[in-house]
Parts: sequence; structure tokens; C-alpha cells
Amino acid sequence: MEITIGERLKQLVRERGLEQQEVAIQLNLKIPTFNGYVSNKREPSISKLKQLAEYFNVSVDYLIGYSDIREPYLKHLPEEIRDFIHDPSNEPYLGLAMDIKERTAAVGSTNYKEMKR
Repeated sequence: MEITIGERLKQLVRERGLEQQEVAIQLNLKIPTFNGYVSNKREPSISKLKQLAEYFNVSVDYLIGYSDIREPYLKHLPEEIRDFIHDPSNEPYLGLAMDIKERTAAVGSTNYKEMKR
């Protein structure tokens, strides 16, 4: 069974010891709108998903039930690595790493397809 956004939200609200109305007010959402998210009668927009994830300090993937890893992207990394990634002077190195990753993945995919023939 897949975990729904509503189930995740119920759990996160409960963990904070809050009422749904309090969360809605803190997020500047209409109470019926937030209650609709919790009851799975409404789906939040991408911008609202980001807002909810930030508020609860979880990843969007966790919130939508795609992952059981709560931590937002990069939060699990050591501080010096996060600092390196956020330093604008390191952007060329990060771009190079992403390019290498994409090329390696493309080559691996091509080799796999050829092996299946």
C-alpha cells in the first residue's frame, strides 16, 4: 500500500503536537484547503508541496510517499561537503561532476541495451 500525502501530513502534524488548524494558519493556508490535503481530497501544487516540506523539514519525496528518507536533499551530508556545494566558486567543478555522471549513465545504458541483444 502506498503512503499518501494526507497520511504523511497527519503523522507530521501529530509529531509536532499541533492541530491541523494551527498548521494551516502558520502556513497561511485556508483551513479547509489544508484539511483537504490531509484527507486526500485535494492535492497541493508543487509550490505548496515545497512549502509543506520546508515547514516540516522533510523532503518532498518523503511527503508524497515516494521515499522513507525524511531529510531534505543534502541535509544528510557532512557540513564541509554542503559548504563546498553551496560555494559559488565551486560551480564549475559541480558542473563537471554532473556532466561526467550523465555521460557515464548514458554509456552504461547503451552498453546494457547492446548486451541484451
